[in-house]
Amino acid sequence: MRFVLVCEGPSDTGLVSHIESLIIKSSSEAEVQGEYWFRGSPLESKVSSGLREAGNMVDLLFVHRDANSAGTDARRGEINRAVAATSNAPRFVAVIPVHMTEAWLLLDETAIRKVVGNPSGRAPLDLPTPREAERRSDPKRILADALLAASETTGRRRKRIRRDFARFRRQLLVNLPIGGPLEQLPSWARFRDDTLGAIGA
Repeated sequence: MRFVLVCEGPSDTGLVSHIESLIIKSSSEAEVQGEYWFRGSPLESKVSSGLREAGNMVDLLFVHRDANSAGTDARRGEINRAVAATSNAPRFVAVIPVHMTEAWLLLDETAIRKVVGNPSGRAPLDLPTPREAERRSDPKRILADALLAASETTGRRRKRIRRDFARFRRQLLVNLPIGGPLEQLPSWARFRDDTLGAIGA
């Protein structure tokens, strides 16, 4: 099975490995190959460009948009229209974190400490519980603050941690553990179930 993920930016490409794992574990597919695309706008153009760059030889399309202030329903409608406007589009799955993908990264304190190089740190990170994660209004700021706190650094090293936020975010996404607390987030559960439905699992 071959799929393409149309995502918002390069730091979201870490979702590809999770989609591959989800498909392999939940179906009889022996080989799964995922690609990504994040260039262009509006969304209709991005979707068509992503499929064209993949050679239009894909079985499944994933389209990622953070809900942000627009809300899940509005984003889902936006994705539906973009795919409908694309000729010969394959089956698709909308990937809509609430409010942002960062909300999915706030549940693993150990991973946050490890990614900034301080796995044995003890500074409080003030992370939300699974019940709270999708209710916080600015998960990107919460994650940035948690990375700084976890680093327990000052001066130039602290500035470096702040500057490298996008790199840390991508590493956390690549290493995002499927299962556990993540399954308690409604947006993740919807993405998982939609994926399984699309592959007939």
